[in-house]
Amino acid sequence: MPVLTLLLALLGAVVLSACQSREIPPPPVSKAGQGEQVYRYRLGAGDKLAVKVFGQDDLSGEFEISGDGQLAMPLIGQVDAAGLTLAELRQELVDLLNKNYLVDPQVTVEVANYRPFFILGQVRNPGSFPYQSGLNMRQAVALAGGYTNRALQEPMIVIRQNEENVPTRYSVTQDYPVLPGDTIEVQRRLF
Repeated sequence: MPVLTLLLALLGAVVLSACQSREIPPPPVSKAGQGEQVYRYRLGAGDKLAVKVFGQDDLSGEFEISGDGQLAMPLIGQVDAAGLTLAELRQELVDLLNKNYLVDPQVTVEVANYRPFFILGQVRNPGSFPYQSGLNMRQAVALAGGYTNRALQEPMIVIRQNEENVPTRYSVTQDYPVLPGDTIEVQRRLF
């Protein structure tokens, strides 16, 4: 009888630990006066950027952030881009061009193609998928062929870079937005 009691207590502890909630990613930042929710998108390896330096066609074009987070730009060379926002990268390019090459350069930077997101665990076709704007966790699972019979549909785990550019695990619902570079893990249910 004591062994059965010990096993039941152990099973209860496992179930309770599986139900503990983890930190949820910070909510989207509101644009002042517009009520629209936006994210502070941080650039990462695989993002393709459209850079335009007005009046300098040879410095303009599409450039991809390399695996080590570098953006190779004509004239100025390698620029650390991973972890920066578009505005921060734009300012960095302006500063570098203004330093030795151009007077008051006018630069725009836009994302031409976002890096993919990844989904693994209890889905039919785990892997890498192209990011689509407005995608939520449920839709990401649909792209991966749906849940397996053993899938725990909520909570889902998302691994995302935090503000310090450190991969962080979050427990989220199916309606939570997917961001480029996210890794989504669909867990297996116990029963």
